[in-house]
Amino acid sequence: MSGVLAAIMFMAAFAMFMSTSPGGITPYPSVETAQTANDFLSRHVNAIRLQGLFTTLGIALFLWFLGSLWRVLREAEGDSAPGSTVALVAASTGSALMLVSLALTYAVLLTTSPAQADAAPALFTCAAVLFALGGGVLSLFFFAVGKVILRTGVMGRWLGWLALVAAALSVLAFISPFWVSGALNPATGALGLWAWWAAFVIWVLLASLVLVFEQRHRVEGPARTGPVPAGPAVEGAGQ
Repeated sequence: MSGVLAAIMFMAAFAMFMSTSPGGITPYPSVETAQTANDFLSRHVNAIRLQGLFTTLGIALFLWFLGSLWRVLREAEGDSAPGSTVALVAASTGSALMLVSLALTYAVLLTTSPAQADAAPALFTCAAVLFALGGGVLSLFFFAVGKVILRTGVMGRWLGWLALVAAALSVLAFISPFWVSGALNPATGALGLWAWWAAFVIWVLLASLVLVFEQRHRVEGPARTGPVPAGPAVEGAGQ
């Protein structure tokens, strides 16, 4: 259930982000308008803090889910388990980059002097780029997971194909630092941020549900079957 809870945390973070009215009077800053970050963040400081909190909790729950996923993939692969190992390392690295990004965002929110405020646009841009690079590293996670699922058939081939779609979207995050505006910029871009992030959340939710249902099936299967009753004794048997 940790993956389901992670997805819920990410959805709660998005709800808090939308509560800031990101397209309002002071729109959410893009990379090219990072100088407006102070104004936007100061207007919505509590909502942005809650967004960061929910995202941080979601990443922590995702790492817990990752442990269960890695065990299932490793058992399906066998002793060497190269794909599941790559998935574990890539997901851990991507999560670490995202957590550093969130730390920089908190640093912007804690500015207490004009000198620190002057550095806020740069910190905001660094946070956006680090989050995007974390998403780019997740492409390796999705490629590895998709390969293992499609090769072994564990968890359903449809989930493997969805992982490859998520991987393709996550690759776009690698090139987002080259774009200061438009759909590919890392702060607000539909392809630079939102597409791969949505694919990540949806895939984690579905994969967690699959693991929960499969675990329940394994537990309830023997209980429904029960012990095989012994046949009636045959008089004189063995004599």
